[in-house]
Amino acid sequence: MIQRDYPYMYARVSAKRAKLYKPSDYENMLKMGPNGISRKMEEGAYKEDINQLGSNYDGVKLVELALAKNLAREMSELTEMADGNLQKVLKTYLRRYDILTLKRILRAKQSGKERIEDYLTPVGAISEEKLEELKEMKYEEVKESIAFDESTVNYQEYIEEAKSLAEVEKGLDQAYYDELNNLADKFNSQNLSDFILEEIEYENLKIVLRMKKYDLSEEEIRDRLLTAKNGRKVENLIQMEFDEALNFVISELNLDVDPQLESVEHAIEVHRLENALRMLHSQPLGLSSILGYVEAKITEVKNLRMLLRAKETGIQNQETIRRQLVLSN
Repeated sequence: MIQRDYPYMYARVSAKRAKLYKPSDYENMLKMGPNGISRKMEEGAYKEDINQLGSNYDGVKLVELALAKNLAREMSELTEMADGNLQKVLKTYLRRYDILTLKRILRAKQSGKERIEDYLTPVGAISEEKLEELKEMKYEEVKESIAFDESTVNYQEYIEEAKSLAEVEKGLDQAYYDELNNLADKFNSQNLSDFILEEIEYENLKIVLRMKKYDLSEEEIRDRLLTAKNGRKVENLIQMEFDEALNFVISELNLDVDPQLESVEHAIEVHRLENALRMLHSQPLGLSSILGYVEAKITEVKNLRMLLRAKETGIQNQETIRRQLVLSN
């Protein structure tokens, strides 16, 4: 059973969370150019990483590399300070970002894109050396190489029969959530089980909405869903027309957005982050507080990367950029 009291680790996580940017910080950065954003970051948690890379890089490239380095270091510190069952959960949870990296490489290979590095987020167990190897492989070679040494499930069993990239992606997601569920059962953690079910529900809500947009049948939609005990929201959504489905999700999650697919998907991500941060307060000495910080930190890095790229490409409309940020009040 997972120990529910982690006072030392929670103290460390609380100190880290205090360094995360607040909505007011992003509002200030919206008014800055890339150099101003870089200077602000250098004054805070990213100072060490920017200074280490500053002799070899500059501009947006420097900041993007510093973000990746900082995130990898932060996640490594978390897993190293954890022990026993908690460490196993953290390593498995972070595997979702290895899977995201693999998906992006596969998409880039299939579409013929060259700048694969633009799609990589080294957070989990995949090393820089492994990423370099994957970049040189062909699509099928990448697919056949997917395996995780410490995993309790065989990922190849989920994807070896997959004919399309969509089937491979679903298989990877299903394997990941099955692995997390195995851990929750092994450690008898209702806390973790609830967290996983909520994550799957968010993913399935987005899948149903996307499939509805393209007018797929109920059978086709169910084939694409991640396997879980779907709640009322997902089951109701499957029965609805696209416009009705959008409004249903807006109402059920109390989202303040227009009924447009992109806006609703973004709002669902914000809702996920808000729930993760809420866990930091509602269960301050539990596992969810640590996973909540992980989500918030990774979201911050995504926000900063998006903000910098928008500024670099000359997008000046603050509202356009603000809509892409994932922020929790």
